Order: sequence, then C-alpha cells, then structure tokens
Amino acid sequence: MPHALDLMQRDPLIVSPDLPLPRLARLLLETRADGACVVEEGRLVGVVTAMDLIFQDKRITMPHYLRLLGWVLPVGKRGQQAALDKQAGVVVRDIMSDDPLGVAWDAELQDIATLMVDEHITVVPVLQEGRLVGVITKGDLLRSALERVGEQEGQVPS
Repeated sequence: MPHALDLMQRDPLIVSPDLPLPRLARLLLETRADGACVVEEGRLVGVVTAMDLIFQDKRITMPHYLRLLGWVLPVGKRGQQAALDKQAGVVVRDIMSDDPLGVAWDAELQDIATLMVDEHITVVPVLQEGRLVGVITKGDLLRSALERVGEQEGQVPS
C-alpha cells in the first residue's frame, strides 16, 4: 500500500499570505494546480484552493437582525460573518483555511483518502517533523488508483 512519500508532489506550490487574489488566480491557472500551501516565515500557516477563490462569486446571503428591547441581535446561520469576510477578501490570508489538515510523510493511502473524503479537502500538505515536504492532491490519488487498476489488469498505464 502506498504512503504519502510515494504519492506526494515534492515541489508544492507555495504562496505568501499577502499575495493578492488576482495573482493567486493567475498562478493556479498557469500551474493547473488545485491549490497552494501558504507559508509565512518558513512555517505552514494555511492552504488556499481554487474553490476558495470561486467562493467569492457565490450568492451573498446577508445576515438578518432582530431588534428586541433596544438590543440588536444577529439571527441566521453560524459562520455567516466569516463567509461575508471571505467573500470580501483581497489577499490569500483573507480566504485561506488557516488550520490546515496535513499528513505525516509515512501516512498510508487509505488514511489520506479518508481524510480527503471526510473533510472535503483537495490539497493535503505532507509534513516531516513539522516541516512541509510535499503536497498530495486529488490528481495524485487518481494516478495511484489508475496504477493499481493497471497492475490488476496486467498492464501498466502510460
């Protein structure tokens, strides 16, 4: 069974939290990447994906307020203010996931796939002793699946 070290891209796309969003969009398009690791002062501080950029174009749902005895109380879904802040973002820091889920370099394929499916994430940083050493994307897992299917059929995919 493959491990993260076997699956990962060893040269992950890395961006600064202060990178303007138009530059991020251009970079993701040019590199055909699903997302990037956000690094500040040599430390992984987040992950940003194409979906984070697409989120900015989603229909805005304004929060509702209730006036009661001189108080103004917000009424609505939890996280609504965070969603509005994300839609108004102008740099990577504004839209990134700032508590990224990563895996150790020796994590097994099944654990990585489970994490991606259960947490709905497309970019998984690979860490070794707390240092970013690579990244695993949906494409990396798809290539691995294709290789396994090819081996089962007695052929190696090209």
